[in-house]
Amino acid sequence: MRHFLVFISAVLALAGCVGTAAEHEALGDKAYAEREFADALVEYRLYLTRDPGSQEVRAKAAAAALNSGELIVAAEEYIALAIGGDDESTAEAADGLERVVQAAADVGDRAALAAAVEGLRQIAPGRALGRFARQLASGLGEGPPSDEKLLVLFYAAADAPDARMQDSLMYAYATGLRQLGRCEAAIPVYESLMRRGLEPRVVDRSRGGLGYCALRLGQHAHDEGLPLTAEEWFTLAVTRAGNTEHGRAAYLGLGDVLFGRGEFIGAAVAYESALMGGVPGDSISTIAVAKLEMVRRAGTGIPF
Repeated sequence: MRHFLVFISAVLALAGCVGTAAEHEALGDKAYAEREFADALVEYRLYLTRDPGSQEVRAKAAAAALNSGELIVAAEEYIALAIGGDDESTAEAADGLERVVQAAADVGDRAALAAAVEGLRQIAPGRALGRFARQLASGLGEGPPSDEKLLVLFYAAADAPDARMQDSLMYAYATGLRQLGRCEAAIPVYESLMRRGLEPRVVDRSRGGLGYCALRLGQHAHDEGLPLTAEEWFTLAVTRAGNTEHGRAAYLGLGDVLFGRGEFIGAAVAYESALMGGVPGDSISTIAVAKLEMVRRAGTGIPF
């Protein structure tokens, strides 16, 4: 695709001295009829350098781009068609963008998905994407997250056909945020999913995701010398994640914050809480036992 776009740019640079607009449209029509869609796209875009306001040729360029597999170009042309046209052109552009969404989902082209979905939201916000929700989610695959993937997931979830599908898509969205290091943005989404409680598996996974994020934010705040902020995050983690691995690790962090400001009894309670839900000898239990010994050696007189 990159080489194709470079080629187009080079050809467009010569457009001022080669052929008339009408000739380029005729050549484009001929190529399109022969199903040489890439060639047709070149000719239509050459025409548009002469007459960028031609909605008819703009629509032809968009269709040629779609049929040649240049999905981002197709999205761009359909958006331009809507922006520069009347209600009829906008409706035609929205139909075209839906076809781009379908094609991009089929091949897993995240950037084209994002461009087409964002275009639909701009020019036809009333169009529901719910019928694409499952296809959008499956088309994104299991690969690493990206801004484009998050955008598509967010819009797909907003228009999902039912609440359970919406929750599944929003969980994927929150997880993408977490994987990109945006835990503060992910936590409210996880909390919302836990409150809704529609899908037990989504609730359990959201609890784990929230616990992980709150734990990491607490650890970061503690490392940055922000004990009050760290305490808030650790408290959220233990409140939501309970005796899960992340919740138990957050109890260790909470104990460290309390120990650091001399609240030895509170620290001891936190370290003891970290033992709950574990098994003797696991890593968190081992650390908790060591920290309880640290409290004892601090001269508190607290029996263990």
